[in-house]
Amino acid sequence: MNVFKIFIWVGLLFSIHLLHAANPAQVTRTWPQRPVTLIVPFGVGGATDQFARLLAPQLSSVIGQPVIIDNVAGAGGAIGIRKLLDMRPDGHVLLLGGISETILIPLNNHSIGYKPLDLQAVSITGSTPLVIVKRHNFPAKNLSDMVNLAHLSPMKYTYGSSGPGSYGHLMFEKFAQKHGIQLLHVPYKGSSQMMTDMASGQIDAALTSLPSALPYIKSGLVELLGVSTPQRLTDWPQLPTFFDSDFAQEPVSLWGGVFVPRGLRKEVAQKINAAFDKTLMDANLRANLTQLGILVEKNRSPSESQTYYERQIRQYQYLANTP
Repeated sequence: MNVFKIFIWVGLLFSIHLLHAANPAQVTRTWPQRPVTLIVPFGVGGATDQFARLLAPQLSSVIGQPVIIDNVAGAGGAIGIRKLLDMRPDGHVLLLGGISETILIPLNNHSIGYKPLDLQAVSITGSTPLVIVKRHNFPAKNLSDMVNLAHLSPMKYTYGSSGPGSYGHLMFEKFAQKHGIQLLHVPYKGSSQMMTDMASGQIDAALTSLPSALPYIKSGLVELLGVSTPQRLTDWPQLPTFFDSDFAQEPVSLWGGVFVPRGLRKEVAQKINAAFDKTLMDANLRANLTQLGILVEKNRSPSESQTYYERQIRQYQYLANTP
């Protein structure tokens, strides 16, 4: 009888062991188990939102589950980040993030509720140039004119950004400090409303992504003052680069990536990475993104994406503690 009980217990323990051993493989094999939410930490209509809405249908087809876009605007993207970090790291809630909300805001605001390395980069998806734009009837024809006007009338001229601590805010403040001028900062919840207000003449200038500005540039409602690319753009050969304009000393671009809370299983991270890679290989999607001024990045593995992200944190450390 005792031998029989021992046999039963050994068999039960062995079965439990097999279940635990099989569980990780099962989780990996069945991702996604339900619809995937894609957090866009800005309002509808901005560059990140446009990217997400082009991407979502194709991504849904690749993974066999609905992809739900969740616009969570506010605090320059920080509210969206905090919502992501409240979720379980199981791969069913993802975030399309960029430099402002993942790096610059937490570097400059230690009370924001998270640090850059609370996030895990699963895929670096795309990049786009930055542009300095102005309302069409703003008297400055170039950045030198803007500096001269600002010297004559401190705090008269305004610039918009996607929020305190965003790249648009910090880079404009560095520019103002360098030239000894004072500009009035007008923060927004995202680039869409900012560009609408500029088109109607409510703010004077802004630093934003090319996709956010492009419709307004084409319609003549705003004008370009500079671009962040190493060389001048073919479509606007007279447009100076940031280096030409003494706005920045090196080429910069606005990149975007897929982020999750730290702790996501490596196998699931790889599946997410592969799904986005396959999605971005679609020729029609790439063509649509190119028309928006978005360059699809070369595929990086999850570990390579994280390495890239951590290198960006170090690169933009110089913007930390900017007023």
